[in-house]
Amino acid sequence: MEIRIEQATDYPYDLLLLADPNRELVDSYLKTSDCFVAFYEDRMVGVIVVQKQSVNQAEVLNLAVDESFQRKGIARRLLRFVFDEWARPNRITLLTVCTGTSAPGPMMLYQQEGFDLKELDRDYFVRNYPEPIWENGVQCRHRLILEKELVPDPPI
Repeated sequence: MEIRIEQATDYPYDLLLLADPNRELVDSYLKTSDCFVAFYEDRMVGVIVVQKQSVNQAEVLNLAVDESFQRKGIARRLLRFVFDEWARPNRITLLTVCTGTSAPGPMMLYQQEGFDLKELDRDYFVRNYPEPIWENGVQCRHRLILEKELVPDPPI
């Protein structure tokens, strides 16, 4: 499957809200983040949002793939794009991502891509979202915080 990744010029809210249903929160972090979209032919099928947290640290704030294109390697391609094309040139050495405990698929993907569990934030989604979030028939309550160490490009 030929996938093209480029910086977003318009935000794909239909995809962004799959990963984070809080529109106000999404709007708040989009202002200070980089957003990249994956295209299959001319169709936008995936999105990733990444934000620098400090000089050498960043966080993936949103990663979503159109439901009809899931399990085709698109999320993995978006993550690797961030590792290779965004993080290294920006001298990022630590990348963080958070996910809910009710979503085993993303957790497996992050671990396969070298992320390690750093912390469990109990009841994060209950405290921070006005409506309950349900995934796989389970209420999403807790947030897992994972980290991956990266090797930046050498200075020029």
